[in-house]
Amino acid sequence: MVAGLILDANGFELVVDGRRVGPRRLLQTSDVDLLDKVAAQYVDAVRSGSKEQVLLAVGRDLYGWLDGDLGQLTRLLDEASAPLVFEVQAPARPSAAAWALLRAPYELLAGPEGGFLAESPKLFAVARRLGQPSVPQTLDGYRLGVAFMASAPRGQHELDYEAEEMAILTAAGETSLDLVVEDSGNPEHLGLRLSELGGMPVVHLSCHGLHNWRPGPDEPATPVLLMEDDLGDGSPTSADALVGLLTPRPRLAFVSACLTATGADVTGHVPAGAGHRGGPAPDPGVPVAHSLATGLVTAGIPAVIGWDGSVSDRAATRFAERLYQQLSRRVEVTEAVAVARRHLLACSDERQRADWHLARLWLGPAGGGSVVGGNRKRQMVPPHHGTQTFMDRKHQLRVAAAEMFVGRRPEMQQTLRALRGGRKAGVLLQGQGRLGKSSLAARIADRHPNRAVAVVFGDYTPTAIIDAIADAVAANPDARALIEARRAELREQPDRLRPLLIDLLAGPCAQQLDDIRKPLLLIIDDLEQILTADPDGPHRVDPEHAAVLADVLSAFDPSMTDSRLLITSRYTFALDGLQARLEPVQLQPLSSAAQLKLQRRQQGLAPAGYATQRADLAQRALDVSCGNPGLQDLIGLRLVYSSQVDQARAEAAVAGMEAYLHQGDLPADNADIGDFLANLALDALLDQAGPTHCALLRACTLFTVPVPQPVIDVIAAAVGGSAARLCGLGLLDTFPDQHRPNVPALAVNTLAAGRLAPLTSDEQAVLASVAAEPLYAQWGGPIPRPDRGGDMDLQLTQLALAADNPTITADCATAAVSALRQGPASTAAELGHHAITLLDRHDHEVPVGLLRAVADAAVTSGDGAHADTLLNRAVQQTRTSEVQINPAAHGALLYDQANRLLTRGEVDQAEDLLHQARQLFTDAGDTRSVAVMWGQTADILQQRGEADEALRLRREVELPVYERIGDTRSVAVTWGQIAEILYQRGEVEEALRIRREVILPAFERIGDTRSAAVAWGQISDVLQQRGEVEEALRIRREVTLPTYERIGDTRSVAITWGQIADILEQRGEVDEALRIRREVELPVYERIGDTRSVAVTWGQIAEILFQRGEVDEAIELQRKRLKANEQLRDMDGVAAANWGLARIDLSREDFDAAIPRLSTSFHLFLQLQRPDGIAVVGATWGQLLLAAGERAQARQVFQTSRAAAVKIGMSDVVDELDELLDATDDGNEEP
Repeated sequence: MVAGLILDANGFELVVDGRRVGPRRLLQTSDVDLLDKVAAQYVDAVRSGSKEQVLLAVGRDLYGWLDGDLGQLTRLLDEASAPLVFEVQAPARPSAAAWALLRAPYELLAGPEGGFLAESPKLFAVARRLGQPSVPQTLDGYRLGVAFMASAPRGQHELDYEAEEMAILTAAGETSLDLVVEDSGNPEHLGLRLSELGGMPVVHLSCHGLHNWRPGPDEPATPVLLMEDDLGDGSPTSADALVGLLTPRPRLAFVSACLTATGADVTGHVPAGAGHRGGPAPDPGVPVAHSLATGLVTAGIPAVIGWDGSVSDRAATRFAERLYQQLSRRVEVTEAVAVARRHLLACSDERQRADWHLARLWLGPAGGGSVVGGNRKRQMVPPHHGTQTFMDRKHQLRVAAAEMFVGRRPEMQQTLRALRGGRKAGVLLQGQGRLGKSSLAARIADRHPNRAVAVVFGDYTPTAIIDAIADAVAANPDARALIEARRAELREQPDRLRPLLIDLLAGPCAQQLDDIRKPLLLIIDDLEQILTADPDGPHRVDPEHAAVLADVLSAFDPSMTDSRLLITSRYTFALDGLQARLEPVQLQPLSSAAQLKLQRRQQGLAPAGYATQRADLAQRALDVSCGNPGLQDLIGLRLVYSSQVDQARAEAAVAGMEAYLHQGDLPADNADIGDFLANLALDALLDQAGPTHCALLRACTLFTVPVPQPVIDVIAAAVGGSAARLCGLGLLDTFPDQHRPNVPALAVNTLAAGRLAPLTSDEQAVLASVAAEPLYAQWGGPIPRPDRGGDMDLQLTQLALAADNPTITADCATAAVSALRQGPASTAAELGHHAITLLDRHDHEVPVGLLRAVADAAVTSGDGAHADTLLNRAVQQTRTSEVQINPAAHGALLYDQANRLLTRGEVDQAEDLLHQARQLFTDAGDTRSVAVMWGQTADILQQRGEADEALRLRREVELPVYERIGDTRSVAVTWGQIAEILYQRGEVEEALRIRREVILPAFERIGDTRSAAVAWGQISDVLQQRGEVEEALRIRREVTLPTYERIGDTRSVAITWGQIADILEQRGEVDEALRIRREVELPVYERIGDTRSVAVTWGQIAEILFQRGEVDEAIELQRKRLKANEQLRDMDGVAAANWGLARIDLSREDFDAAIPRLSTSFHLFLQLQRPDGIAVVGATWGQLLLAAGERAQARQVFQTSRAAAVKIGMSDVVDELDELLDATDDGNEEP
């Protein structure tokens, strides 16, 4: 039954089956404010990881408002029968108030006491409609038809679109679904396919989405899908542009991308990051605006499903699987979406379940109802007909199952373009053994339901070729008759193959006339079986088969037929120029993303627990497979993840492969791997290549990334050989160039590289001198500054250092150092040091940016003195350089210098530099950097005890700037700093909530592992305070410490060891704690000049010494700490040092010395609003006041301390203070 809300310009009604429930209600300003508040709470909840209790609170708030004083929503739910379709109906052009009502998250509706309506026994479906309902178009008699297209523009996180395609097919089943897949990722090509097919009722688009993309700085934000152009680059596509291409228009569009149901004016959503379906977040800040989903509905699509947030890849796939299962059974769209939503809500995987509420269904006037009207097929060919043909023909070698096929999108797109074009007779799929050439050919055949597929394998004689074609065209009477009439002639005269093929291809197989009479796709698989090596060039076809293959190649003429030829081979070949009729497509090793997708599928087949128990071994297996899917299948699935192979045997197999890749022998302990490698015949290929080509191949190991072929040609001119020959043997792999994707780039095959001796340093220097300048020119040169990625700058810098080239070093080293910061900081600092040394040796000016980048890496790796030297040099260079530095760059330098001064305790000078930097950034119009400067000022204020002002700056100055520009990381960092102030004030639960629900999900989603580790460390602080010591220790040891060690963050490693020492000391392991303080922490802080951390550590060591009775040394350290903290104006440190010294004084009964120290400490903790310090110090300070006869003052101190102790749950201190207050009670006051 349809129930819900009907909106007009000023108000709304709740209705059930056309009957109003209660009175009509006006939309007052207060209502809109409440709805906006609910929407903001929802965005916060999504950003915080969609915790169930938080979502329930949002759903109950919305329920309470809709219910009102008269219980209208409760009545509606009681009166509506199942299934309940809750439809929110608005005019086609809603007002701002109506938009607020339309966008409310009804999916979360929850009663005051119960759970979500979405999980109640009565199915609860939600839909939003723009415009008055009208009669939908009459359904045809066909079964469910889906046109599926995934877009994966170059440079975006790679989605698991293969899994989504399989989920759709599996859910509906081949007997209930017509699935058409468009692999181009290009909306124009999708439109052409739909036009050819006469339309499909459902279009499913899987890609990344942005809800507020701007074509230009001053243009309005608009929602787009990140689709592909013909070169695979990004093509942002708006709703209007997309609808203009989809003809005929589908009944339902599922735009499965992040934020496709989020309006362009909505702010606060976390960008997608890896594993999610969105791009980076541009600047929002527009009035009420359409989402991509509502834009599509307004442009004429009857029904659209989108996501109101950043959805995970796996959640989107799970939702789609259940959705299409329901649609194929003729369930109405509204109910199908509700069932899919409920399916996601019931998921046991917490990460997938978190996205259960994000799907939105928007309807136009004619939207809704079923999209399936019958069970007739649109096409007679099943989706995997090509794969099945392969399996029927090719029993000796498995073709990858459809669910295990990943990562061949570029090759697929290139092949399909060639086969659908009119220039080539066909395609040659060429590459190393077990790269998946046959599997790709089968997949390409699946994509051609309009062609009869013939597969030739093993037997390449004329008779075998015609037999395979005859099987493929058996349903075509004209083709069948032609073959039967001339089969005997061919048997007697094999040279009659060419005329027979020409007559067949230009006649009954020339073009598609219907489902029976259609062109041929002839696949000749594993051609290398009839190729022979030629030491002087490409392989040759053996004499026995040369004439046959020549006849086949010459018969396929794209000017006369739509039939095409597809050949797979390990090697390229020459055949009197006829090979030029084929488009060569060389298969690459699988990308890292594709390897991980394949591994996830393998894990799904592994015994329970193996994915965790054998995780390290599985990673090693992934590494040694070198992107070869066949090898990954063998080592990963059939060894590491096999229940039939114990861990020791799997470990030996991986170790044997690792040794082989370092010029070792074939693994002797595992026959399967030995046979696999013998079949690859890497050593035999190297022998075939010959010494000159092997020398070229070895020279190419100079490069760490693929480089444009002209650069390889330069190397070849110096050492001999040719790139074409090595590519033809599969020893050089081909990739799109990173700088110019339409240019091929080459790299040594990783498996082959493992069989070559590494280059010596002298050889590297000689080759780098040859290659550096040509590669620099290929990748854009110096002016204007090209859009070069960090990997390219790193490669150029490495070559420039080896070639002793100052020009390239000066231009590229800064970006190279930044690129290396993804790993150990010491590695980045070392590269930067070499670059600076080279430039100094050549008397070449060192860029200020390079000095800053290396200084930052040096600090992180623990070399503070070197960092100071570099920053001082940068400042001096700025003052003396003839080239005027721009204000923003100057401000950044001052900021770096201020940070170092703060670390060393020179606060006043640092504050002055921050003020100068802030002014420079203001002059430059750099609002983000201005906010960063204010944030650093807030750090200083917090250190001085001015916590209120620091908190104000965080909330009112920093945070709004970062949120406005969509800087997710800075938003999360600032929330972390806010949480730290709250934590120090004793608002522990709120601090923990922010860290768990806001900060950690944000960092994990954007892939910032270091900041995530910081957040985990802060969570551990709270757990430790709450007494959950073992969990706190586990987090320190297993989460934060490994992360900092991996990235070489020496200071953070030392801090974490100090926090571990805190726990050990708490557990009574005092000696180990003292060792860590003295031998691990203190040397690091002293080396990097971190005065404050040195002082803190002195105090911690002093505390242990005091407990052990070594009082004199404890006093000395506490006094040093006090002096350092006073110089730093670190009020927290001054308070702590005074408390430590006072305790020593009290142990010696030196009350005269203790009293002023306690007074100072107590009042500083009051100023800092530190409840822990107030409670502990106050209990002692009050007792001394009481002993001195200051009864009233003592009582006031006890009351203040008790309130602080209650705030943070220090029950023992509360009990003690209650007794003390009883002792001071004069009968006139309540404690």
